Amino acid sequence: MFVLLEGIAFYLIFTFNSYHNTYFLNSANALTGNVLNTYGNFQEYFALRQVNDSLLRENSKLREQLFLAEITDTTRHVVADSTGTPLYYYYPAEVIGNSFTEANNYITLNKGSNDGIEVDMGVITTEGIVGKVVKVSPNFSMVMSVLHSSFRSRVGIKRNNAAGRMQWDGRSPTHSNVIQMSEPGKLIKGDSIVTLSISDAFPPGILVGTMESYDKDPGSNYYNVRVDLSVNFSALRYVYVVKELEAKEKNELQQHIEDAGD
Repeated sequence: MFVLLEGIAFYLIFTFNSYHNTYFLNSANALTGNVLNTYGNFQEYFALRQVNDSLLRENSKLREQLFLAEITDTTRHVVADSTGTPLYYYYPAEVIGNSFTEANNYITLNKGSNDGIEVDMGVITTEGIVGKVVKVSPNFSMVMSVLHSSFRSRVGIKRNNAAGRMQWDGRSPTHSNVIQMSEPGKLIKGDSIVTLSISDAFPPGILVGTMESYDKDPGSNYYNVRVDLSVNFSALRYVYVVKELEAKEKNELQQHIEDAGD
């Protein structure tokens, strides 16, 4: 009974007294605002994964547009018509397994053939190249990391296109080598090493790393280059799997030439 009478008294005070009424409404609004703000923060936190996925999809589209915009009629990857058809598709994926301290390192992705992933596709991040797809299941794919003794790719110096073959020596997860590099101009420490138009599975111009040091093969005109890799393999989280739309036609032509040579 006492609580009931107290409730009626407070109701009358806050209803018929303008000062108390205003004070009550302001306090109630502040409390409601705090509750809603806290609830909104919780919603934002649990929606972070969805936001990340959305950003990855948007970035993949932007990358396709960027490479399309950079293509000129002087490159060998020419768009034959004016329809705006891109040369590459970018499939965002999440790293769910990753080794980087073994002699042969692999990366597992949460996307597979159901998502358009195929063997021999290149894998990159916004920082640089990661590896190549070597095995695919319906929902997952395995990538041969750049940090693998069998990984090979043609790369070159961005400044002058001096080309060589990239291969890892198993010594460090932060460095790799480029062997048999031609040298049409002076090599400079800190030069950017990038993929070339002849690089298998990768679009041209993707960063590999920077030149840390170099030496010349005795009795030859080629150089060996030590590269500080641009990708931090110990912190891989999200990647893009690259599909070259003209890869099949190019590979068939190369195979035909090889068969004719035999």
